[in-house]
Amino acid sequence: MPLWNIYHTAGIFESQETRNNLASDITRLYTSSGLPAFYVVVQFIPLPPGNVFVGAESRHHKPFVRLVVEHMAVHRHEGDDNMPKLFSDRINKTLTPYIAEKGYDWEITVSDTSRDFWRMNGIAPPPWKSEVEKLWVREGRPVEWDKRQPSL
Repeated sequence: MPLWNIYHTAGIFESQETRNNLASDITRLYTSSGLPAFYVVVQFIPLPPGNVFVGAESRHHKPFVRLVVEHMAVHRHEGDDNMPKLFSDRINKTLTPYIAEKGYDWEITVSDTSRDFWRMNGIAPPPWKSEVEKLWVREGRPVEWDKRQPSL
């Protein structure tokens, strides 16, 4: 699953419509490659004034957004050195109207986290682009499957 934790100074992303739209745009980053929408978790975490510091300076005067993203479903493909840049460019394009165009300072980190301990409702996820994963997309939820028969 891609897990997006969006830490931000209080006062931004306050509208439910903005949060809905940004979460939808982030989700599209992944569903456009065939991942199930329910893999994508986006959490908005507002931080009260005086609780955000950059370089030991309080960021109460200018909004700051820190995005911490963990990828578990799909990892960087070996031998494809362009993938991190291409995906980062897609992320930047997605975030621009919500953050950059507003003049907020921001920082993002994307980490590849091992799938070994990742479970959804106690079920190990199927291989990427497998027939089982396509079933999960159609069902919109995790479905029990036998790891010895990934094609169902």
